[in-house]
Amino acid sequence: MAGYRHTVCLPGEARDRLEEAVGEAMAPFWLDRDGDISLDLRIWDSWRIQGGVERSGYRVRPGHEADPRIVHDHPRWDGTREDSEPGWCAGGPRGLLVVRGSSERTAALGGAAWDRWQEILRAHPPARPWSEFRPEWTAGRTSAETEAAFRDAHAAYLAQAPVVPFRRWAAELPVDPAADGFESVLRDIDDPLESFGRFHDRDMCVWHYGRWAAACENVLTLDGWWCEQGEDPLHGACDDPAACPHTPPPMGQLDSAAAYLAGLPDDTLLVSVRCHV
Repeated sequence: MAGYRHTVCLPGEARDRLEEAVGEAMAPFWLDRDGDISLDLRIWDSWRIQGGVERSGYRVRPGHEADPRIVHDHPRWDGTREDSEPGWCAGGPRGLLVVRGSSERTAALGGAAWDRWQEILRAHPPARPWSEFRPEWTAGRTSAETEAAFRDAHAAYLAQAPVVPFRRWAAELPVDPAADGFESVLRDIDDPLESFGRFHDRDMCVWHYGRWAAACENVLTLDGWWCEQGEDPLHGACDDPAACPHTPPPMGQLDSAAAYLAGLPDDTLLVSVRCHV
C-alpha cells in the first residue's frame, strides 16, 4: 500500500456538500466495495482532501487567495489542521486555479538550470557524495546529539563549491507572481547534487521539469473515469473494464490531464485528494 494523489472533478453545485460528493465519486473504486467487480477497480481504502499544505494541490490565481470558494486541506485523523502554503490550496472552482502552466516555458527553464549546473561542475572540483559526510552511528549518543550531527554534516555537504554557486544563481531568478511560479521550484532546490544527479542527460531534465507545468497527472473525471498517468482509464460505471462499452477520455499524452482540466467550465470543482492505495 502507498500514498496516491489525484484530482477529483465535481460539478459546481457540489460545493455545499463537498466531502460527501468526493466520497460518492470515489466510491466505485473503493478497495472493499461489495459485489463481483474487477480487481482493477479495487484501488483505495482511505482518502483525505489535501494539497495546500504540501504544495501538491493547486496554485490560486493571483487576487483570489481570500475567495471563500477556495478549498483547503481537511483535518487530519486527529482533528488537527494546518494552513495552506501562501498561494496554494487543495482545490476550488477551476476558474480560480492555475491548472496548466506553460510546458514550453518550464522546459526551457529546466534546460537552463541543467546547463548552468554543468557549467558550475566544469569550473569546480568534483563534489563529494553525501555518503562521505553521513555521520556514523555512535553508541550512547542521544537523539538530540544525533540530530545535531546530521544537521552539521548536511550543512557541510551543501557548502561544497558546486552547490553554493548554483543556489546563488537560482536565488537570483526573478519570480513573476502572475505566471506559473516555476522559478520558485528551482529556488527551492537545496541539493542540486541529488536533484540533477538523477538525470542521465539534458533531455531527461527538460522532460522532468516540463511535467511540472501540468498541475495534475491523475484525474477522476466528471463522468467517472479514473485516469492515472501511464495506465488505461477505468470507468467506475462498469464493473469489468474489459467489457466496458464506453469510450475513455484521451489521456495518453504527458499533458493530457492538464488539457482536460483546462477545458472544463470555470465553475467545475477540482479537489486534490490523497488516498491510500
